Amino acid sequence: MIVACPSCATRYDLPGSRISGSGIMVRCAACGHSWIESRDVEVIDVAARSLPITIDVNPSADREIKRLVDASRAAQEAFEAGRRERRRRRRGWAVFAAGIAAPIVLAALFPETVVRAAPAAAQFYEGAGVAVNIYGLEIRGVEEKHMIVDGTRVLAIKGNIINISGSDRKVPSLRFILRDGEAKDVYAWTVDSGVRPLRPGEMTNFTTRVASPPEGAEAVQIRFARIGEIGSNAIP
Repeated sequence: MIVACPSCATRYDLPGSRISGSGIMVRCAACGHSWIESRDVEVIDVAARSLPITIDVNPSADREIKRLVDASRAAQEAFEAGRRERRRRRRGWAVFAAGIAAPIVLAALFPETVVRAAPAAAQFYEGAGVAVNIYGLEIRGVEEKHMIVDGTRVLAIKGNIINISGSDRKVPSLRFILRDGEAKDVYAWTVDSGVRPLRPGEMTNFTTRVASPPEGAEAVQIRFARIGEIGSNAIP
């Protein structure tokens, strides 16, 4: 049989008959290393067999596992319930906010409609600096003229009213307001237009005069009169 030195790998042809059951001491002539050489061991293949599986059943461990599984399931269900509740609340707040915002949006987009339904709202729009025209009419070409008549100061105001809508429009009374340098009202009066309804695109004119206007009056505002202002002249 062929043997090899474990140290230097030098190979030797060693007769198998010289090797006893317990082996033989061999010394390498090349490097002087000694080792015990024994007979080859016969290896037999053994068919794989199914070995029995033994499971150590521990009741307390099973209870702990079940407890953990139940706790995990309960936590998941609570999380899902909380998420559904948060979604429901968000939807509720969204509906609530929409309900509050809707009137504000409508008031901003359709001021004429709001004022027609609630004429008093015109004052709020005026205070906010929003011009609301519910009449379909416009006041144009306003001119002011100061005169002395028989020694009395007279302020004359004239202008035009035009129908800018697509239908006939009745011309309401006009409200004239004199204001001082701080934009405070110092005098006001109302004039009945006294004209028939204007057809689309048709125009009419107006003229009014006031004797001895307040000394502090510096500007005039002209608009269509509200119901409570008709027939009213006032000096604050």
